[in-house]
Amino acid sequence: MKTLRRTFAVGIAALALGGLAPTASAVPGTARATVTREIAVMKTWHATVQCQIVRISDNHVVGYDRADGTGNTEQAAINDAARNIPVPAGHYKRHCDAKRTW
Repeated sequence: MKTLRRTFAVGIAALALGGLAPTASAVPGTARATVTREIAVMKTWHATVQCQIVRISDNHVVGYDRADGTGNTEQAAINDAARNIPVPAGHYKRHCDAKRTW
């Protein structure tokens, strides 16, 4: 029973440290090739951005507008949200602030 428990504990520790490696090489005298497998979890970021909408003719702020966006990084989500803000003809947007990221 002790041997089984010890083998089980060593196997769990080996899996926790990256998997089980082979104990003998296929051809004697050659270096053992280690195969690594990487699992990448891609997080999707979401952002809400608010920008001022400014009239070009008199340079006055006529309002604020918000939009949402997504991306693989936090900054990409913020940039996507800023691109999604609708700007009417004769206006431009400025001072875009990220109000929320998750």
